[in-house]
Amino acid sequence: MQKKSIVINNKGELLFPEEEFGKKSESRNRLLADLLSRTEYMEKAGTGIKRIRDACEQNGNKVIFSFSDSFWVEIESNNQADVTDNVTDNVTDNVTDNVTDRQNIILLMIAENKFISVREIAEKLNFSKRTILREIDDMKTMGLLKRIGKEKGGHWEIIQ
Repeated sequence: MQKKSIVINNKGELLFPEEEFGKKSESRNRLLADLLSRTEYMEKAGTGIKRIRDACEQNGNKVIFSFSDSFWVEIESNNQADVTDNVTDNVTDNVTDNVTDRQNIILLMIAENKFISVREIAEKLNFSKRTILREIDDMKTMGLLKRIGKEKGGHWEIIQ
């Protein structure tokens, strides 16, 4: 089974000895750090490594920090089941060959969350809401997808 993980890389060396990693924090760009600390995107400077370790431990994920000319974080998945492959198999086994890649991705997103909105799909795929609506209309016409209930409060159903 293939190892599944998220790898994050940040160019640049540590600004202090590796033994102090997780105990000491030093900003590379103080102006940017000051700006971000005033927004909702940054909680408290110097707490990220501990929060990453604690969250991974709580979720049963293994986290590996490594250093070279870059800073690397690898978070290994604790989920042995391949949910995406299962969803992909279940959806694409029953879909005709004339479905576009974008339509397949939309179907996968709906299979994972039947309450997902057109706006959420558009934002996640970085397309306009109109483009997603056009794709959904095409899939409805092909008999692959239908909407149950109203736009707000309803859900999608993939027709098998």
